[in-house]
Amino acid sequence: MTLHKGISLYPGLGMPLDEMLGRLEMAAGLGVDRLFLSFHIPETDPAAFDRQVAPLLERARALGIFTVGDLVPGKPVPETLTCLRLDDGFAPEAVAALQRGYPGRILVLNASAVTEKQLEALQEAGVDFRKVEALHNFYPHPHTGVSVPYFLKQEALLHRYGISSGAFVASQAGKRGPLYEGLPTLEQDRHRSVSIGARQLAALGAEALYIGDDGPTRDELQALGRLEEGVLELTLEVFQWRPCHDILATHVYETRPEEAEEVIRTANSRSLWKRADIPEIPFRRCHPGDVTLDNGRYGRYAGELEICKTELPADQRVDVLGRIPAEEQFLLQYLTGGKKFRLRPVATNH
Repeated sequence: MTLHKGISLYPGLGMPLDEMLGRLEMAAGLGVDRLFLSFHIPETDPAAFDRQVAPLLERARALGIFTVGDLVPGKPVPETLTCLRLDDGFAPEAVAALQRGYPGRILVLNASAVTEKQLEALQEAGVDFRKVEALHNFYPHPHTGVSVPYFLKQEALLHRYGISSGAFVASQAGKRGPLYEGLPTLEQDRHRSVSIGARQLAALGAEALYIGDDGPTRDELQALGRLEEGVLELTLEVFQWRPCHDILATHVYETRPEEAEEVIRTANSRSLWKRADIPEIPFRRCHPGDVTLDNGRYGRYAGELEICKTELPADQRVDVLGRIPAEEQFLLQYLTGGKKFRLRPVATNH
């Protein structure tokens, strides 16, 4: 399925309409294809909401952006909403009636709270899961975001029913009030960058990634827009830039199906580097997170790209190209057998 990328805007919470429209235009230009709106935030000014929501929906439609509206029972459904996210309180029969009444819309379940019993009841009520998605909650209150094990449990449940899911990351630059503590799904992502949080959610199985806060910077939007479906991007800190680093960034690598104990091996790197000139970089001891490339001294293994999981001795046959930064090394746990990744080299003086 397509990896969707979304932003969130909150009519009636104080941001001028022109600023919201400008943010929507900028996001669309950077690869964002979804907009999340909430229709039931307690702090919302109802009159301002009514003035702002229709122009936002119209602009989103003109830009080809799907709109996801967070709804509660009893509120009217705007005609231009693409996806109806059903928060707590919708009985199975009401969900089925909504699907019949709005056949062109996607229904979006609460991925954080849905249970197997509720999914079974929705099936019995006649809900067509082919037109259903799910979206996790975000958690404004610090320390209340969900854990990774719980997230994975909910993902497994939804995937058994053929339902894709989305989740939120927090902006570190433009946090939404009234608490200004970030709006993530996972508690551990509350203080992580948009880039790292979104990459983790994608690796965990989320297929729609939203920034929950409404004031992300252009850099944060670019980081979100750069994500590729099924490919984990990793930063590579380069201590001494060489021509091979330019080649490195052009390839997508795939991990071998069997998992080595001390390194992450790639299945396709030797063929990718077969015609490339691999220089012998002054060798040194390898540390966890180091990315290495076997040089010509390794014979038929020349061109094998590996990522070290542990400390390894220096080897003249092995070039150390750089290191995954410490804050990203936890992402290496998601590079199990058969996963794809790419490296984004950046020069560093460290």
